[in-house]
Amino acid sequence: MKNQENKIAANKRLAELLGWSSIVEVGGALVGTPPAGTASSRGQAMLPDWMGDWAAAGPLVVEYRVDLEWSYDGKEVVAIINRNDMYGKFPVLLADFSAPDAAARAAVVRAVAELVGCA
Repeated sequence: MKNQENKIAANKRLAELLGWSSIVEVGGALVGTPPAGTASSRGQAMLPDWMGDWAAAGPLVVEYRVDLEWSYDGKEVVAIINRNDMYGKFPVLLADFSAPDAAARAAVVRAVAELVGCA
C-alpha cells in the first residue's frame, strides 16, 4: 500500500509542476484540470501515470532529454539530465521497487520533477 501511495504522490507532484490543477484521487487514479493550452477536456482529465506506464513516462524522456544508466554495482538506476540549463544525476535504489523498469520510471519522474521545479 505504501508503494501505491508513493506512486500517487510522485505523479501528483509532477503534475502540479507541469501545470495541472484541481487534482483529486479517484479510485487510485488521479484526475485534474490540465495545463492551459491542452486540448478540450471539459475541465477535467485523467493524469498520465508516469510512475506506472512507459507510454506516459517515455515522452518525458524525450521532451526533457533524460538519460538512464545503471550503477556499476547493480543497485541503482540513475536518471541523468545534461542540458545547458541543468546537469544532475538522480539515483533510485532498485531494491525499493518491484521491478527494474519501475525504478527506471521513478528515476525519470524524479529527474523531470527536479528540472521543472527549478525552472
